[in-house]
Amino acid sequence: METFARSSLIDLGSTDDQLRASVQDGALQRVRRGHYAQVESWRSAYVEERQRALAQAATRSARTPPVMCRATAAAMHGLPLFRLEDERVHVLAGHGGSGTQSDAVIRHREHTDGSFVVCDGVRVTPLVRTVFDVARTARPETALACADAALRRVSRPQRTRQVDEAASREFCEQFRQVIAEHPGARGVKQARRIGELMDPRADSPGESVSRLYLVQLRVRAFAVQRPVMVASGRTYWVDFEIQGVFGEYDGAVKYRDREMRGNREPEQVVFEEKVREDEIRAATSRRFIRWTSSEIRSLATYARFLTDNGIRVPASA
Repeated sequence: METFARSSLIDLGSTDDQLRASVQDGALQRVRRGHYAQVESWRSAYVEERQRALAQAATRSARTPPVMCRATAAAMHGLPLFRLEDERVHVLAGHGGSGTQSDAVIRHREHTDGSFVVCDGVRVTPLVRTVFDVARTARPETALACADAALRRVSRPQRTRQVDEAASREFCEQFRQVIAEHPGARGVKQARRIGELMDPRADSPGESVSRLYLVQLRVRAFAVQRPVMVASGRTYWVDFEIQGVFGEYDGAVKYRDREMRGNREPEQVVFEEKVREDEIRAATSRRFIRWTSSEIRSLATYARFLTDNGIRVPASA
């Protein structure tokens, strides 16, 4: 995702009148003051890509590079922003600064120790602080997906099934320490809850949200990432076991993202998933249910899906 500074476009021969005409014609989109993007690229980009592009544009145009925070810092750290609704760039106002906002930027006056890291040329709050800020200010679905991804990064850096328990404990302890340092911060109660729920075994935001909803619905007898050995001696891992039923979240990225497909064609991935499920059924005689983002678009929708598939959901949930 690339943005173009007005000054660069002018240097290449464009005029302000031409830029305005391109915006009116739908070829360019003005994404912030003095910065443009191709409309199709911008509209098709994920929210994380747009946040990164805006953060880099803000950094390039600033006399003193700002420190990005909250969702913007999360995007620069490579964390997911599942269902993020507010796409404005989040910036620390600095000591003595005031919290202000516009259509494009929100400046936060918050207590920090002044530390930052640099991600792709952009100054951002450190990873643990970033997760804390998202955990306390974003909706729970966004918060847990972000926290799970951060914990997965530090404790499963190679995306294997083996969790580095020491690294996981260290991150969780650092997270609790940040909470303790901000007892009166907005949303700290939710941050504590996210800290209790975050789990490095989740492989996608969809899994994180599914687990969150299972907890919120008070569904009993569920576990995550269950190993199943099949007749060939191979071990498969199933996303969920819920009351004796195997369940998996099917995210579209599994089929669209070439890296996640291992350079296989989508049709091959679908076929291998079918073979895998058949082997698991044969080895366990368990029922197998699958769901997508449609089934977790809301807590009520997921509750209906579970009930329709024979999962007991408390009536008071």
